Amino acid sequence: MRSNMSASSFSFEPTTYVVELTPVGRGAVAVVLIDGAAAVRSVDACFTARSGRTIANTPIGRIAVGNWGGPAGEELVVCRRDQQRVEVQCHGGLAASRAIINSLTAEECEEVSWRTWCLRSADDRIRAEARIALADATTMRSAAILLDQLNGAITAAIHLTIAAVAAEQWSTAAEIVSEMLKHGELGLHLTTPWRVVLAGPPNVGKSSLINSLAGFERAIVSPTPGTTRDVVTLATAIEGWPVQLADTAGLRPSDDELESAGVVLAQTMLAAADLVIIVNDVTRPTLTIDGAFRSLIRSDRVIEVWNKVDLKSERAEIVSGDDEPRQPETILETSAATRQGVSELLNAIAAALVPDPPRAAAAVPFLPRHIEGLNIARNAIERRNSAIALDALHSLLASEAPR
Repeated sequence: MRSNMSASSFSFEPTTYVVELTPVGRGAVAVVLIDGAAAVRSVDACFTARSGRTIANTPIGRIAVGNWGGPAGEELVVCRRDQQRVEVQCHGGLAASRAIINSLTAEECEEVSWRTWCLRSADDRIRAEARIALADATTMRSAAILLDQLNGAITAAIHLTIAAVAAEQWSTAAEIVSEMLKHGELGLHLTTPWRVVLAGPPNVGKSSLINSLAGFERAIVSPTPGTTRDVVTLATAIEGWPVQLADTAGLRPSDDELESAGVVLAQTMLAAADLVIIVNDVTRPTLTIDGAFRSLIRSDRVIEVWNKVDLKSERAEIVSGDDEPRQPETILETSAATRQGVSELLNAIAAALVPDPPRAAAAVPFLPRHIEGLNIARNAIERRNSAIALDALHSLLASEAPR
């Protein structure tokens, strides 16, 4: 039997999303967004306005007060934001918003997180990713850079690169991409802190120094060598950059099982550090970590500090870890007790992590996929392969999924 139905008889309506915009937890008001072609219809199926007017007949931007789920339902506020977006404001907490979301999913709306909604509803994926990343920024300086990306800095740079590749202006395209990639490592640390590890022999003042760097006491301070057995970490900001400071166990061979376990943890932290601060005791210049421990450092960023300078009366030569004499003027000296040299150390940390901060409104890639795509584009530009370069650049801008 032959069917009379053709492919054109079927129609597929784009997904309508229901999104809780407020964070989980207690609050006075919760906000639920309904976004999609069926948004108005779905809300009208659940909401009764006091005015008797449906949301479909309510002007855009007009607030409607009424009840959800019938006249005896929760009293709340509804506002139609545009042709396919409706905002519901209800009592805060989990129960009220959950009841609204459940009733809307029964109307065949799809519940998604606000992050997923940002990506799926955006015309510009990078701007959506910047909006998401902004929620995780912990410093004003990081947030300012991400705000530049939200305002289109990296998107504009990619469009300029696309135009240059299309016109076969290879040097211009390469310059733009290289400028973006120059800030790639910084971009990855706008929401993930730099890992700065303090390491050195026991009892050289690492715990006191980390407290001075943080500005408050976090690590235990004791004159007994080997007191720090675990890795003590704390989150802070140095010149506006998010940083995780780690105080590790003193690096020395030990027969003590607990202390040895602390040394193993310290070694793991050394291998994963973005910056290592080797702390020595200026009053005991021959006591330094040996080459076996130094070989564990993978980062090319290392600052050597001679601590307890307030206890040294004579400024004699200081011996470095490789047993070569070094003059005091070439060494960063600190005193955790008096805070002498702490400001200079903070400046040195910031300069080591971010030697060339981006200018205002600079294009800064901030996700691994941005850096991967830009590297593919740069390699293709170097080979003058416009097809691969354009594909990589357009992929960076493409939406995650169609509406």
